[in-house]
Amino acid sequence: MKPSSFTVTLTFVILMIIGVAVAPLIDVGTEPSPRQGKTLTIRYEWPNVSAKVIEQNLTSPIEGMVAALKGVASVSSTSYFGSNEIVVKLKEKTDVSSVRFEISSLLRQSYGRLPKGISFPTISGGEVVDDNSSHHDQKLLLTYQVNAEMQPDMIKSFVEQHVQRQLEGVDGVCKVEITGTTDSYLDITYNPILLSAYGISAHDMAEGIKNYIGQDEIIGTVMHHSERGNEEKITLHLTTAAFGKALEQMPLKNVSGKMIYLNDLAAIRLRDKDPNNYYRVNGLNTIYANVYIPADGKVVKISDRVQKEMDNIKSGIHQKMYIQLSYDSAKQQREEMYKLIWRTLMSLTILLVFVWITNRNLKYLFIIASTLAANLLIAIIAFWVFHIKLHIYSLAGITVSLGLIIDSTIVMADHYGYYHNRKAFLSILASILTTIGSMIIIFFLPKEIQQDLYDFAWIVIINLAISLLVALFFVPAIIDRCNYSSQRKQLRGARWIVKWNHGYLRYIRFTSRQKWIYYAILVLAFGIPFHALPDKMGPDDYEVYVSKDKVSQQLTWYEHLYNSTLGSAWFQADCKSFLSQYLGGCIHLFADYLHDSAYRRGEAEEKVLHILAKMPVGGTAVQLNSKIIAVEEMLKSYDGIKDFTTRIDGRNGEIVVNFKKNAAKTNFPYQLENDVIGKVITIGGADWATFGVSERGFSNALNLQHRSERITITGYNYEQLYRLAEDMSDYMSKNKRVQDLTIETPNHENQEDELYMKYDKENMNVYHANAAEIHSRLREMWMPTYVGYYRDQHLNSDVYLTPKTSATFDLWHLENEQIAIDSGSVLIPELMSIKRREAKNVIPKENQEYVLNVAFNVLGSYTYTANYIENVIKHFNKTLPVGYRCKNTYYTQPINESSNYWLLSLVVIIVFFICTILFESIRLAFVIISVVPVALMGTFLTFCLTGVDFGSGGFASLVLLTGIVVNSGIYILSQYRNIRKKTRHQRNMLDYICAYNHKIIPILLTIASTIMGLIPFFIDGKEEPFWFSFATGVTGGLIFSIPALIFIMPIFINFRKKVF
Repeated sequence: MKPSSFTVTLTFVILMIIGVAVAPLIDVGTEPSPRQGKTLTIRYEWPNVSAKVIEQNLTSPIEGMVAALKGVASVSSTSYFGSNEIVVKLKEKTDVSSVRFEISSLLRQSYGRLPKGISFPTISGGEVVDDNSSHHDQKLLLTYQVNAEMQPDMIKSFVEQHVQRQLEGVDGVCKVEITGTTDSYLDITYNPILLSAYGISAHDMAEGIKNYIGQDEIIGTVMHHSERGNEEKITLHLTTAAFGKALEQMPLKNVSGKMIYLNDLAAIRLRDKDPNNYYRVNGLNTIYANVYIPADGKVVKISDRVQKEMDNIKSGIHQKMYIQLSYDSAKQQREEMYKLIWRTLMSLTILLVFVWITNRNLKYLFIIASTLAANLLIAIIAFWVFHIKLHIYSLAGITVSLGLIIDSTIVMADHYGYYHNRKAFLSILASILTTIGSMIIIFFLPKEIQQDLYDFAWIVIINLAISLLVALFFVPAIIDRCNYSSQRKQLRGARWIVKWNHGYLRYIRFTSRQKWIYYAILVLAFGIPFHALPDKMGPDDYEVYVSKDKVSQQLTWYEHLYNSTLGSAWFQADCKSFLSQYLGGCIHLFADYLHDSAYRRGEAEEKVLHILAKMPVGGTAVQLNSKIIAVEEMLKSYDGIKDFTTRIDGRNGEIVVNFKKNAAKTNFPYQLENDVIGKVITIGGADWATFGVSERGFSNALNLQHRSERITITGYNYEQLYRLAEDMSDYMSKNKRVQDLTIETPNHENQEDELYMKYDKENMNVYHANAAEIHSRLREMWMPTYVGYYRDQHLNSDVYLTPKTSATFDLWHLENEQIAIDSGSVLIPELMSIKRREAKNVIPKENQEYVLNVAFNVLGSYTYTANYIENVIKHFNKTLPVGYRCKNTYYTQPINESSNYWLLSLVVIIVFFICTILFESIRLAFVIISVVPVALMGTFLTFCLTGVDFGSGGFASLVLLTGIVVNSGIYILSQYRNIRKKTRHQRNMLDYICAYNHKIIPILLTIASTIMGLIPFFIDGKEEPFWFSFATGVTGGLIFSIPALIFIMPIFINFRKKVF
């Protein structure tokens, strides 16, 4: 029994009400749902051991074992001074848990064979983040930045009294943490000579202090049965009883009947730790107030409450203090919610206004609005059932879907209102399936892109699937209930339409007789991709160079044929560029655009001045801070500066200067850079550099020079790799445009020299000395030692044991000082030689290969730079020994790799088979596919003419466009087949024009509605380049699909044969 229109309408209304009820339950966030990671990280500690020893004796053996496991895609490592890190990346379909178990078993079995002193390994990664976090877990909600012209400890004390307590009282806040100041410590300073006179070593003193101050730490857990019979885990907390006497009265040793106390041999003072890092904004000292909430807390609500309370606090502060919100974890979530509401409402408004303008019928407007509401609300039920998270990408899927789901509604409403049957549903089904088919390609994209677009694809697929149900059931039902008819009245301009039809008929007749001319024009316009032809087929260049004869025997017949024709030197040198230029068409134009944009730098970006500073070996953050303050004072006097931020970390410092918009467009940035250079060259004791404004910047030290270009060279032997890098550097230095050449360790460019000691074993035997004893004595002379943590009623502090000689002990003392050993005193140089060498404190490897960078600057255009780097890489890959390679270190997003463009062919194949099944004709499927190349040409030309960055958004537009541009052709050919089945006469061209006239208006409406739905993305384009380029590509392709539909598609139809 066929359900009545009332029953269908009521059913959909009930589903819409359920959708409204379920809407608050939808998970709305800022990031895609977490999935299991495919990266595992192994870490070892080997204290006070050099990176080279760690790499040879620890990193390499572990790498070899792990790399041999099934499911491992790649292994990279970094060996540091005293530790290492091995990163294991797994293949996509690998069971992470099983591989992690295998690695754990291997590490456990091999631990006994490793050198002594190595810590047990830790393994991290591969987890799935649980969205239902425990209430006991905490997460950072807000960070406030407090600046004032007073000492940091005074700022901290003020914030603790007037800010911290009030914020901790806000409902939902776990704690408020105040950071940014340095702590104090107990410094116990001793004289090594006096200690030696009493027969006490620094080690004895440290152990005595440790025993005296005791312990306060977690030592483990035990299982306990509660009164209810449940098994619970109880933490064991080891503490020491309160002290009876002050620390300085601690007894050390009884010497000749006299007790020696700590204050007899050492001085105890409470000191402030020298900061190892600084952070300032506009030269003001900064304190941070970090607000934490439970991991399952309501981020937006608590953030609003805390900010309201902070506003009240600031209104009561009368001192010159600046409190600024520097981080808000709820900010992006608020913005995404706003964008969701704003984009959706704007798209709906634009679409409904468009529908009203084109039809001016309230019943028709009501039908379209009702079906859109039904589609969205029923889709919400599906989102909730399938646990789909709405975030920055998936929310955009809703907006994109609006322009697509309205297409099926318009087509069905126009057809059903005119014919009162559902025959149009088959063409709607085909068009929806082709669009869904284009979405499937997202699941074949690289993981980095797929993770962002995974939920986006499912949002679009769900909305389109529901639009099928709405078009099949709800649209006819509501049309019947509203008694709507799309029978059009006498059209205005009917005479013009008749003339158009006559002219269109003559065009179709002419093109049907001259098809091959148009085929040739279309091919030439689209282009033949000669530029994409490889230079050679077969093994890589370096393999060919090493074993030409052997490789030649391994080539297949088609590789031989290609290399002797299209791969020949004559074709590649004399013909390829000529053919690409004149026969490449839009593809060649677009390829040139992508090539230029890949190296297009930020000339349109705001200029930012970076001022770098570095202290020499032995320098401290405190010393560097005093020098940077002098530069900050100078910057404060310039009005064109928006703000500047200072960061100091150890011996390295940086000031980042941002300019006001008006000043940035003048020569002020260049003037300021010159003034800064003039200032820093007068500040001695540090190396300085600038970059970000002028092309090359400034540097008075080689290791601080900014370098824009890098070539990576890899191999299995470090010494030979370094020699090959030197050869490459010498080769490139012959080009006068190449400047500032140097060889770097990737990500650790500035490794310093170190002093190393080589023992004289014969002399050590003469003096009866051993290495451990010498190290102990040297450590006592200059190295502070951490002892423990001291607590009493008045003080909680770290305790350090420091020799008096540590402040004055230098290289001269090392070469001239005597040390006490069991056999007496001896000069250090008599036991060992002291030499200087490069530290090599960091040794990175990728897939068990050493890695070096040749870094440089090139004076010239970006195209020249790209071509030069490519030629250098080709030259050295032909000459490097087996096992060594070089590559460009430019980072290119996977979406821009040419291999991914072949995935578009998969979309075309999917569309082709869908159309073949629908029309039961391979020929008509080819007719529909003919629209795709012209639409792609439109996208190519749109990007080339507008200059919009292509990026991953442009690629996504090509994917979606391939699926939706064929929809118009499906509607016309489906109507054409229906008319032909009724008429059964030979007026094929007239029947086609009749089908064209029936469907062209709803087709134009659907194209226009899809473009209208993308308008919000153009408004937000500057802020979101992905969606701006996506909307640009889809719009350009859809506009060009109109002439393709009207003028190109009829060329491929054979009107002399039956079409069904």
